[in-house]
Amino acid sequence: MTSSSFSSDASTTSTNPTALPSEEALEILLSPDGYYTYLNIPKPDPSLLASKFASPTQHPSLASSSDAYDHAIDLDLVKKNYRRLSLRHHPDRKTGDPETFRILHRAKVVLSSAKLRREYDLVGLDLDDEDDLDGHHHEDGESHGDGDANGGGGKGGAEKHADGGGDGANSSGKGEGGGKSSTETVMGHLASTTLAAVLQMVVRTGLMGLVSVLVTRYAILTYLALGGLAFIATRIYSALKKTLAKLNVTSMKDVLSPLTIALGIYCMYRGRRFVASPTTDGVEDVGNASGTLAEESGKEHDNITYARWSWTFWFGETIVMTLFLTNSFENATVALTTGFSILSFFITLWLRGKFWRYATLLGFEGIIALLVVMAFPIMEMILEEIVQDKMRKVGEKIRAHDARTKERLRKRKHASSSSS
Repeated sequence: MTSSSFSSDASTTSTNPTALPSEEALEILLSPDGYYTYLNIPKPDPSLLASKFASPTQHPSLASSSDAYDHAIDLDLVKKNYRRLSLRHHPDRKTGDPETFRILHRAKVVLSSAKLRREYDLVGLDLDDEDDLDGHHHEDGESHGDGDANGGGGKGGAEKHADGGGDGANSSGKGEGGGKSSTETVMGHLASTTLAAVLQMVVRTGLMGLVSVLVTRYAILTYLALGGLAFIATRIYSALKKTLAKLNVTSMKDVLSPLTIALGIYCMYRGRRFVASPTTDGVEDVGNASGTLAEESGKEHDNITYARWSWTFWFGETIVMTLFLTNSFENATVALTTGFSILSFFITLWLRGKFWRYATLLGFEGIIALLVVMAFPIMEMILEEIVQDKMRKVGEKIRAHDARTKERLRKRKHASSSSS
């Protein structure tokens, strides 16, 4: 019996599959829609292959067709036909072949899973059949152990594997909910990476605001922060001295980073301690020796008014923000550090150590994080639909080419038989 005599049409009268020699069986299994053909399973109506993102409320027809597609396969028939064929192709049998049996097992797994079957029906080929290698070989090894040394238990091992295959299909089918397509995996990684970067930015902005708004206003908090950073620098230096035979400029970068942040915090603290020049009515002049603007001043204590902002404070704030951004990357290049310095230069000119401006910046970053959480699932759905549409068109071309090839071979065979 040849492969042309097989049909996966729903009108198939007999549900019992015919076991062919391994080479011919493998050829059928690897052909378009070969899983349906060789296991003699009626293929679902392609019109039922609706979007998996269809909503029952917004698109009831699509959702109902999608649900009908998921239940269009008789799983008991798949298991029964798989058992029949596995008795011939199991490696423990004389007529068996490991590769044919592996593909046959994969066919059962795919047809038993709505998700895998949906992906298979797009093209008509199993693009991920290698994923079944490890699990199949493990099961195959167990079934080999059931036979005796002479292979006399081959039939028993094959039958045991076939009977256990039903549960294996169900366990593999669980991947329907847990398994992810390549598109979902890529978008998931991209979304998690972007969200992690935004959340890291939020945390660093919060720390920066805490230092700028609170710590540098009070001497005791400033000196505690400086002492903590100095302690961290000494601990890093001790660790590097133990692990490295010789310290160089690159290795000392980790030691200099907390010390430089401490320098920036001290500049911010000193920048808030410049005395503004008071007038007779208690209001500062427009300018003073420290370059402080009168509209930015206003803290008065014992007839002495301190500047709320100065260029020294700006310098320290720029240093701290630059290092906070640079330390977010393990191997920050000179160009990246320069870019962060320029960015910090302009941001700190706007922030000026004011609480409400830091709160505004945190709110903006929170909106970005919310947009990432909302946008990436939508982008995933759109990209998945585009990929599925392209794969569906590729599948149509593959099936058409396969049909033309079979028809051409049939005509050649008919012509050669007529001439003879």
